[in-house]
Amino acid sequence: MNTLELKLEIFDKLKSVDDVDLLKQIMNLLQPMDPNEIKHLNENELEMAKEIEEGIIFGIDVDHKQLDEEDSEWITEL
Repeated sequence: MNTLELKLEIFDKLKSVDDVDLLKQIMNLLQPMDPNEIKHLNENELEMAKEIEEGIIFGIDVDHKQLDEEDSEWITEL
């Protein structure tokens, strides 16, 4: 799928969204980040960062399948 196709698919899905909170979250994701702005992580993001940091420190190989599942879990909580 090329960039244009992906944009069109996203646009089509957005047209059917009526949830104002979800739309606000999507807008926040699409806003350019200010490099001077401090990003505050939620509890799930902090836990994931901690697990990754521990893995790096202790040389633990990260299971990408498990990370993908955890990503899906905290993303649905947004």
